[in-house]
Amino acid sequence: MLDSAPGLWYTKGEDKERGTPKMTTFTINHISDSRNAGIAREHDLCAYMGINRVHHDSTDYRTSSDICAHGMNISVKASAFTLMSGNMCEGKTNFDDIWTLYKSTTHSDTFAYITEDYTVYMMNIAEFEQFVYMFGRTERESEKNGGAMKIRCRKETRKMVEWLSAHVA
Repeated sequence: MLDSAPGLWYTKGEDKERGTPKMTTFTINHISDSRNAGIAREHDLCAYMGINRVHHDSTDYRTSSDICAHGMNISVKASAFTLMSGNMCEGKTNFDDIWTLYKSTTHSDTFAYITEDYTVYMMNIAEFEQFVYMFGRTERESEKNGGAMKIRCRKETRKMVEWLSAHVA
């Protein structure tokens, strides 16, 4: 359970040069058989936390988080994630406006990006914002899904992992 989950609690380290907090990291095991990377990593993190999955995998980011347990509200992200679907962007079309809407309405207070090698990077909203601005882009949803603009982060790259590693306590 949590006693065997080092790094889970978001106790931030201190960046001695800048005097600012930095994200924490730990590694989990891959146990999920889901084909969707985001859902699989969410299940893997739940197993690491010692909790059973209690709600549907498609969670409205405004009213709940992917994982709500032990006093934490965690949004779980994996390679090539969509920040929020275009139909939730309220007609916003540029990156800044979509991000501002997300930031002001998200239920989550902690963001877990899980790499393809199962390293978890736990971030607060400010760190997650830097990450999204660095690796996200706006793109249009398919016409069958309404064609609205959304923010999507790129497929995981070495540069992305290097950036994350450089921001760890």
